[in-house]
Amino acid sequence: MPKGMSQLKNLQFLSDYVVGKREENKITELGALADLHQSISIAGLENVVNSSEASMARMFDKDGICSLELSWSPDEDENEVDSQIERDILDKLQPHTNLKELEIRGYRGTTFSDWLGSSSYRNITYLRLDGCRNCCMLPSFGQLPSLKGLRISNFESVEIVGAEFYFYQNDESCLETPFPKLESLSFSSMPCWKEWRSMELNAFPRLRKLTIMECPMLRGDLPNQLPSLQSLWIEKCVEVSCCVPRAPAITTLSISGKHLVGSVVEAITNTQLTCLTSLWISGCSSHIWFPVSAIPPSLHRLTIQECRELEFEMDGQHHSLQELYIRSSCDSLASFSLLDSFPNLVRVEIMYCRNMESIVVSRSLSCLRYLWINHCGSLKSVSTIWMAAPQLQRLSLVGCPEVDLSPTGDGDPHRSLGSLEISYCEKLVSTAAFMNSQFQGLIDLWIEGECESVKCLPKEGWLPASLESLTLEGIKSVETLECKGLAHLTSLHELSIYECPKLENMEGEKLPASLIQLSVSRSPLLDDEIYRGGSVQCTLEGYSSYGKQFNIRSSKGRTEIEAADKQRRECSDISITIGATI
Repeated sequence: MPKGMSQLKNLQFLSDYVVGKREENKITELGALADLHQSISIAGLENVVNSSEASMARMFDKDGICSLELSWSPDEDENEVDSQIERDILDKLQPHTNLKELEIRGYRGTTFSDWLGSSSYRNITYLRLDGCRNCCMLPSFGQLPSLKGLRISNFESVEIVGAEFYFYQNDESCLETPFPKLESLSFSSMPCWKEWRSMELNAFPRLRKLTIMECPMLRGDLPNQLPSLQSLWIEKCVEVSCCVPRAPAITTLSISGKHLVGSVVEAITNTQLTCLTSLWISGCSSHIWFPVSAIPPSLHRLTIQECRELEFEMDGQHHSLQELYIRSSCDSLASFSLLDSFPNLVRVEIMYCRNMESIVVSRSLSCLRYLWINHCGSLKSVSTIWMAAPQLQRLSLVGCPEVDLSPTGDGDPHRSLGSLEISYCEKLVSTAAFMNSQFQGLIDLWIEGECESVKCLPKEGWLPASLESLTLEGIKSVETLECKGLAHLTSLHELSIYECPKLENMEGEKLPASLIQLSVSRSPLLDDEIYRGGSVQCTLEGYSSYGKQFNIRSSKGRTEIEAADKQRRECSDISITIGATI
């Protein structure tokens, strides 16, 4: 910090103060700044030598400070720290009781000061403790009468959260209902935490969101009754095995873990969760049987991830589900017919289902608008979706090398599909003649990925005339851009070509007159001297918004935009907007 901060006696706002080791920038400089208000972050507290220095900062007298952050930087010699001195320093950093928000990061003591969690701090609404690695005990935050948000993370020594978390020991003035106004509680990265002695004290009456992440040794005994809970997230807590707490208002449930998933599915089957709208279950390697009839009728979004042995019992239909995400799951299914159970789906994403060979739909999916199928290497057929989903607007197929979209029978063209992405699906790209006849309303087409058999794109008659935007990216084998395949695209406004290293030729007379923007990046399409020794292979002409004519020419190693006045500009990647100023 600059020297002489203590001389700024009328200073009202100081965002950060970094404590140094020299006399002119110690924490004592803050003592004279009595008028500070709003918020302040004090870093470098490892440089405070003793409690006398901390006391001279006079933090308790600064009644205008409403938000305070205290942070210690990591120290290689942290194991040699005197815990009592650290606690004494924290004692003397006690802020005024007007405080509303407090963050403590990297505190090096083993116990916290008594003021932390004292009910005299009636205005505190948000509190966060992070990286207090030596502390083996949490403060009595249950006694903060106005606390709404609490986050605890990176505590490496805490093994038990018990009565001390709820109230002060031997204090007769304790609140009868701990955490009376707490709405959000989060625990994360607590590797030694084994037990939460939740205690049935009617605690957490207003808790709406509970998050527990990366607590691998925690076994259970979570609070059983949370009447206001709306969102529960438990992730990377492999030892936890418990049922969903009694939480009639819960709307979002995200559970990850071998033991948890099975118990949660069982709890859902036996519990009336009438408000649940979003369910995410993941990370279970054991076999789970999930009846469709057990899914709460209120559910709108269902995500299944990394549950390889999960199987659905299709014993009914669910009419409220709108979004379904299946990722790295359901390996026992070669024929995927689950969509029949959810007739009102709007979005479907299926990813990394390695054994899935076909998606079979025998009932109407009249609401389906968005379908993503990614990295399903065995998938061959999705043809029944076209008949079942007449209003499908966007389709993405990524990493499905065997998939076939050719129409079957005398099916009508699919006119509603506006956007199609084909990525790393060589069979589709090499046999793309179906597009013109099948997707007559297609507006946006994106083709990406290695296709060894494809040397030229697009073939004449392949693409539907409705196309407005075409992107070719990362097709390393393509050598020629065929203008004949683009000539009939009278609505094509944008053509983008990225990372096609062999694309050197253009065949045909010209690009469509409707083209507004042409982008060529990391592709030698405009390099005219590769074969012809200086002759121009490609010249694109247009007019700027001022009516001046320009040409785009290429010569070996560079590309030029040439205006009518012969002024030239060189560039390596080209993005041209015809009709705008060049």
